Amino acid sequence: MANLIENGSINSVIKEYRESKKLYSHSYTMRILNQLDRDDSLEISKIFREIMFKILKKNKFSNKGFIVAIDITIKPFYGNKKLCMAKGCKNKSGTNQGIHYLTASLVEEGVRFNLLCIPISSLTSVKRKVEEMIKEIEKIVSIKLLFFDRGFGNGIYSRIINNLRHKFCSPITKNDKLKEIKESIKRQSKPRKDKYDIIVMDYTFSENRSIEYQEKVKLIALHENNEIYFFITNIYNLSMENYYNLISAYRYRWGIETNYRVDNIFNPLTSSIKATIRYMLMQVSMIIQDLWTLVNFLFHDEDKKQPREKFKKDSLTSIIKARVKKLDFIWRPIITAVQFKRQMGAIFT
Repeated sequence: MANLIENGSINSVIKEYRESKKLYSHSYTMRILNQLDRDDSLEISKIFREIMFKILKKNKFSNKGFIVAIDITIKPFYGNKKLCMAKGCKNKSGTNQGIHYLTASLVEEGVRFNLLCIPISSLTSVKRKVEEMIKEIEKIVSIKLLFFDRGFGNGIYSRIINNLRHKFCSPITKNDKLKEIKESIKRQSKPRKDKYDIIVMDYTFSENRSIEYQEKVKLIALHENNEIYFFITNIYNLSMENYYNLISAYRYRWGIETNYRVDNIFNPLTSSIKATIRYMLMQVSMIIQDLWTLVNFLFHDEDKKQPREKFKKDSLTSIIKARVKKLDFIWRPIITAVQFKRQMGAIFT
């Protein structure tokens, strides 16, 4: 102890705490924030996730391969509708304008980490951003399967994913051809109550155009509970049971919506019309959410950190089956998002 005091270690700490801290003014803080560009916020999030996955790897994080969900999430916007960052959306929370973000997340209990978030303005090429996003995700985790929202279920995105040599599943965008198929299935398929019929067929986008514009996929039609659901995939040669498992696994994708609700808990409020500031705050909220997920991962029992890993092998079908396999418990976080936010607030105030 004496040596530490003589060397100044403890004295320097005491002195540091006793001295009053210099607080920066609101105007100075805003000036610094206004100097940030979109690339700065994206780079901060990339650095954070690089560090986070190194920590995970040291704590027995298994990366046999994941299902990754890519989606567009919308934050309500109440400002000037003419701003480039605002785009139209379904009426929600009293507005039909929103800030759009292209997001990617892991779809698995215990490790529902956000992987990437990219802003989408009225001038953004979403096709190019999806391609860039998938290439970035490849650097972080092993992608076994991609899940997309209905808005991506068309020939354009099917071609992009095929060119990147990834497997995907998505509901298909509605069109007149599907209406004819739906009517035909209704006439021929009569599943009993609590049963289902599944029909798998080849499907070609833009079949009336020249061959270079065409894109072929598998169309899966599920007739269940008097409803017919259509999905597309580029996974071939599965059994009917495994095609049904694929659709069932897709339904688990909606855990990502829970992610967005949790993100809202951590999302800072702002009235700024600066797209860069809003994007930075979006990244901050996702980083805090990932810290919450990381804490739960580190402190959970070993068998509950990644409960579905024990069902996985190296094949794609094992990844799909692991998603629909019934666990012998319901996964719950050790600390809730609200509790985590309160404790974080207590630390920094």
